[in-house]
Amino acid sequence: MVDDTLRDRVGGWVRAGVISSEQADRLLEFEFGPVGQPVERPGERRLRIAEVVGYVGAAFALGAIGLLIGELWSDLAVWARVALAGLLTATAIGAGWLLHARPAPAIRRLVGVLWLAGVAGVAWTSGIVAYDVLGVPERWLPTTIGATALIVAALLLFVGRHVVIQLAALIALGATTTGTLVAIAPLEPGALAYGVMLVGGGITWALAGAGGWLGPRISAEASGAIVMLVGAQVLTATGWPRPAQGLAVILAAALVTLSLPGGRIHLLYIGAVGLFVAVPRLVFELFADTFGAPATLLTTGVLLIIMAVGLGRVRRAQEVEHE
Repeated sequence: MVDDTLRDRVGGWVRAGVISSEQADRLLEFEFGPVGQPVERPGERRLRIAEVVGYVGAAFALGAIGLLIGELWSDLAVWARVALAGLLTATAIGAGWLLHARPAPAIRRLVGVLWLAGVAGVAWTSGIVAYDVLGVPERWLPTTIGATALIVAALLLFVGRHVVIQLAALIALGATTTGTLVAIAPLEPGALAYGVMLVGGGITWALAGAGGWLGPRISAEASGAIVMLVGAQVLTATGWPRPAQGLAVILAAALVTLSLPGGRIHLLYIGAVGLFVAVPRLVFELFADTFGAPATLLTTGVLLIIMAVGLGRVRRAQEVEHE
């Protein structure tokens, strides 16, 4: 929470002698009010109203699009479809562009939603152009649509660094990669191909996020870690379930280990969930014929203890960082 972070930092300033206790009380009272409630700044109400109005307008626009597609879309000429989709897309991206320089949280959220709609509109428009105008073969449509949306999402992410655009870029990247794999493969790709792609892509995405190249670090690391662990579970559907489960355990344990030095509690949670999924399955796979159930219960208990220790160490690392 932002409020708790500010209170912790102010407490650290007092302990370091930067400000006095009286100054800290006045600062917290100015920020949160005498009863701990945030003080409403001038113009904040207007910005929240603008955010709500923007969401309502987007809802009406989506409703109109749904009615239009359901009733009139088949009767529209190709150029009319392209023009309509392009106009709606340009409106969403343009409206977000006009507001993106405003630092207010409400406006930033609205810009993120508008640009997310814009990325979806780019995918929609590019699909119409590729299929109805250019005649792109169906097997290359996912690649064409995904790549176009990925380019726009990457540009908007570079400008605004919004979490929702970051996730849109990840989805577009996945669509592009998967579409290309299916298009060029002589046979239908199996679990091995998809698993390797997810594991490699998740690791790459998480590392790029940790390096600050993908906008908000926490969401990039978290999404990359989740994709990586999902890929490890996909690999268990191949003919080598034990090595795949072992890889899943190694990856999840690596996330837990990496969470401790830097106080990355999001990696701890994701790694812990990964361990709870992968370790019992691996234990049962190895010892199902002997003492699979007791071993699985024992392993789960050990994992709970490890998670408790990890939570304590991460919390301590965060407290030291704030002091």
